[in-house]
Amino acid sequence: MLYILTGVAKSGKSLVAKELVKRYHLPLTQTDHIMMMLYRGNPNLNIHIDASDSTVAFELEPYLRGLFQTIIENKKDHLVEGVHLLTSYAHELMTNYPTKVRILYLGYANQDPIIKGQELKNHAHLMENPWYMSYPEKEFHQLMVYMVKESQRIKKECADLHIPYVDIHDIFQQKDDIIKLLMGS
Repeated sequence: MLYILTGVAKSGKSLVAKELVKRYHLPLTQTDHIMMMLYRGNPNLNIHIDASDSTVAFELEPYLRGLFQTIIENKKDHLVEGVHLLTSYAHELMTNYPTKVRILYLGYANQDPIIKGQELKNHAHLMENPWYMSYPEKEFHQLMVYMVKESQRIKKECADLHIPYVDIHDIFQQKDDIIKLLMGS
């Protein structure tokens, strides 16, 4: 089974992915690593790492198609985590491989940007890459507003395409339920 945990940046995907690896001993591939591998390994590919997540997802899609096809053909359980999966492609995967792919989006469409920003600052020490901590306050707030709007967009697309989505309000409390939902247990 190909398990894909995706959604908005800083929604708790990496935290859940680490727990899935620990509990189920799943191999893990992170789309951030694929992005940086392609960006650094072949600059001629023109992967725009500072573009929006949906732009980068579009740029990575041909490579993810190859990866996902290989994982499915190998018939081994594998977890892929990251922001770089368009809902249109997720829907295509779920339609074409209904018994071989499980996908779950995480977001925070119902969060207040100020509260979400404070949560991220309070938990920065727990994160692998708190890149947002270098942002000046005004830009940080704009980022939070943007990410909440992205969550709202993704939540709507998931509803329209019948793709599972979980709105995060407390990732530590929700972690076990998210794992059950993704794993189908």
